[in-house]
Amino acid sequence: MLALRKRLYYKQAKWALLLLLLLSFLMSVFQVLTDWQEEKETIRKQVMSTLFIVEDAATEAAYALDKDLAKKVLSGLMLSKSFYKARIEDDLGNELASQYMPLSKLSLRWLSDDLFSDLQHTFTLPLIRNAYKVGTLTVSIDSVALTNGFLHRNIRLISTSILSAFLLGAAMFVLFYVQISRPLSRLISQLSLLEKDDNDPLQVQFTQTSREDELGILARTITALWHKRKKVENDLAKSEAYFKAVLHQSSECMLLVNLKGQILDCNSETCRLLAYDKHKLLTLKMQDIDPEQTPDLIKKWATESPGEPKVFEAQYNHSKEGSFPVEVCGNIITLDNEAYFLASFRDITQRKKDQEQVKFLAYYDALTNLPNRRFLNQKIDKVIADARDSGHIGALLFLDLDRFKNINDSMGHHVGDALLVEAAKRIVACLSVGDIAVRIGGDEFVILIPVLGNNFQEAQGRVTLLAETLLLQLSQVFHLDQTDVFISASIGISLFPLDETSDSQILRQADTAMYDAKESGRNSFRFYRQEMQQQITERANLEHALHSAISNDEFYLVYQPQVNQYGQLIGFEALIRWYNEELGLVPPNRFIPFAEETGLIYDVGNWVLDNVCKQLKCWQDNGLPATFKGVAINISPYQFARDNFVETVKAVIDSTQVDPSLLDLEITEGMLVENISSVAEKMWRLKECQVRFSIDDFGTGYSSLRYLQHFPITQLKIDQSFVRDLSNDPQSHVIINTIVSMATHMNLSVLAEGVEYEAEKIILENIGCAKYQGYFFSKPVKGDVATQYLSDDTVFPLPPQND
Repeated sequence: MLALRKRLYYKQAKWALLLLLLLSFLMSVFQVLTDWQEEKETIRKQVMSTLFIVEDAATEAAYALDKDLAKKVLSGLMLSKSFYKARIEDDLGNELASQYMPLSKLSLRWLSDDLFSDLQHTFTLPLIRNAYKVGTLTVSIDSVALTNGFLHRNIRLISTSILSAFLLGAAMFVLFYVQISRPLSRLISQLSLLEKDDNDPLQVQFTQTSREDELGILARTITALWHKRKKVENDLAKSEAYFKAVLHQSSECMLLVNLKGQILDCNSETCRLLAYDKHKLLTLKMQDIDPEQTPDLIKKWATESPGEPKVFEAQYNHSKEGSFPVEVCGNIITLDNEAYFLASFRDITQRKKDQEQVKFLAYYDALTNLPNRRFLNQKIDKVIADARDSGHIGALLFLDLDRFKNINDSMGHHVGDALLVEAAKRIVACLSVGDIAVRIGGDEFVILIPVLGNNFQEAQGRVTLLAETLLLQLSQVFHLDQTDVFISASIGISLFPLDETSDSQILRQADTAMYDAKESGRNSFRFYRQEMQQQITERANLEHALHSAISNDEFYLVYQPQVNQYGQLIGFEALIRWYNEELGLVPPNRFIPFAEETGLIYDVGNWVLDNVCKQLKCWQDNGLPATFKGVAINISPYQFARDNFVETVKAVIDSTQVDPSLLDLEITEGMLVENISSVAEKMWRLKECQVRFSIDDFGTGYSSLRYLQHFPITQLKIDQSFVRDLSNDPQSHVIINTIVSMATHMNLSVLAEGVEYEAEKIILENIGCAKYQGYFFSKPVKGDVATQYLSDDTVFPLPPQND
């Protein structure tokens, strides 16, 4: 209970009383001063009036020098209680008569003397006769007697005003208490009950809410705020409970950190993964776990992009075993109006190992640990381009071990494998830093020399010396498994960049030269030579013909079926073919790279897209089998990189009215790692239109799980090089098994390309791959045949035809 002096109604009444008293006093003073001016004038008039009454008699006494008459006049004046002293003098100042009466005893004389000191006490009346002054009448008044009534009257006035102010103050005191303080006290009493922990009602109702004044508004406002507070508290409690449930029950490791980097909370998975007990972990800072996650970095994140989750990889410190890789999903969240850093992370050590293993299996030979054909395909383009840009001359050597098959068959595969390992070591020992040795399969090796010299003669001399050294080293005895083995080698050499040849052409040229060396008796080397003018002429003819191929209607499409494990048709891959009257049937691997180089690929790609959609629309109108999912179209990286690619695809879909879900755009892995944000943005825009995406030739590019998760991929197509080696190369079996397992975990389908034999189909099916494409099922066919397949619900592979 509040003390009286602290209560609002007491303070209001006190100040109101003080103001009333002050106002009453001021008004009374003003009234007294005003009355006093009037009272002084009244007294003066009263005195002068009395003097005028006796003026004639006093004048006669002064003129006649009659002292008796003068005394009588003064005696008459003194009868008035207003005078206590009077005197009459002649014109010479001689006293004729005087009277004095002692002052009467009055209780307020002491106050009157002080208050009315400015009142005139002595009055003089000149006595005139016939225009001559014959004497003077002088009187002294008793001011106290004259003002006694005035003083008592004003004392009553002031007393009445003060009493009225006190009474009004008391009334206001009671009024303030009844109208304000008591309702407020009751409201406060009700509110004070809510402060207790054991008295927290869901609903609150104040008696003052029915009032129509300010107190009623205040009560209703408090009621509304209370209910709103309860709702907010309930929402916060639910949110906090949900947050803690997510934090502590999540299978992900989670850390809650403030902007200073201090760890505030964690779940059991975090303690398990980092090998800390919770008490110890909560004493650490985030930088103790991730040295790169500094408080400044967290604050910058909170300032620049709050609420935007970021996924990144980092190295977290284990309490005992050093650092290990993790994938972190971090975000700045707000709790109780304060920003915090929430990190959800998982151990990706095994995923990193798997990625490295897949990369190694894809790009390195498991037997010799040398790079393989896929590595060479990725490397050779850059080597040739660098040589062309710098003006250097390099070389590619194609090396084949002579009579290796005889050794492998007669001595066993273990001896053959050991021979390949030792031969690889001798080849590498002959090379300089920067040179690359590749095993492309069986007993075939390729040696890539990026820089030999600045001119043809220098390069030819150095590569000749290298070839002779290789032949000499490989002709030395191999001590294998207590067996001495002798072999030789045949080498083909192709120099670059002496012309506009591509990587595949250089490899083919070296291969041709190697077979020429074998035909010449083995254990030798040959250079590939070709007249440059012939290549320039062929290139010009190809360019001229390609420019007019669309306008001359020389392109046509064929469709290779894609089937499931039951042989049912599930789709086609559309493939372009080009027939020219002069050049004949030009293979795609010859004119497609040229079209990309010259920029014609945009027109070619748009032609393919438009014609496939028109054909697909016809099939769609005629009715499609339930198992049919659509047609795959290969998209060139150059075509996809165009800014208007998405608009072009949408325009074709709109113009042909084809079902976009039947379109499967095939892109290569290399496209995914170039400008990820732009590629992902285009893919997601088309994904919104129901267009599907597949990765073609998967396993030969640069993609990884981290890249794949950014894109709307629905299918992986296993490269035919893996399928081709499936029956005799365990490494290909491991790679395909890894790809299928990875796709299954990422909810992606898998289709194997290049299936040519039933044995390959059986192995793929056992691995878990249930979609196939290849010559075992059907060669690519023209549109009318493909239409027949659809209408007949053809089951593949087709039965053999009788001659």
